Amino acid sequence: MISNTEISDGEGWQLIDALTDDEVCEYSTTKKYEDKLPYTMHFCQNYWLGKWFIGKYRLDSDFLSCSTSLLMEPPDNLATLYDFYIKPGGKPYGQKVKVRPTQAKREAFMICQLIKRFNDAASWYKQQACIEEGGEDKGNYEKSWIFHHHLDVDNNEGGEKTAKW
Repeated sequence: MISNTEISDGEGWQLIDALTDDEVCEYSTTKKYEDKLPYTMHFCQNYWLGKWFIGKYRLDSDFLSCSTSLLMEPPDNLATLYDFYIKPGGKPYGQKVKVRPTQAKREAFMICQLIKRFNDAASWYKQQACIEEGGEDKGNYEKSWIFHHHLDVDNNEGGEKTAKW
């Protein structure tokens, strides 16, 4: 099990630490990766790297609606792009908080895996719930929703983006 990226003992982070940088965002259910990844991700934290973020209390209440876009998926090399994070609700907004390379890799793993799994679940739901009479699928499958106004880490105009509850 993994959850807190800052814990070194008592969780399965050594499995993630052993991955190469290009494997961190690999999403696979094949036997090839079965023994390389932890069996459980306990989603009890927020995860952030650069302006990439995932937090269960920040998802809009209409995330599963037919018209809402899916979450934008991070690049496969996310773990190597940033050595800091910017919180969506940080005070002051736009403050860069440094992270160690090991923690950056772990944050990237959780962000990539959770966003892809949220999108898989939302896509499946929309394929069931967004079919109109006559069979036309009205689901929005565009992967464009992010937790900040944009991903430019040097432009922090717009301030905090809040969720609709």
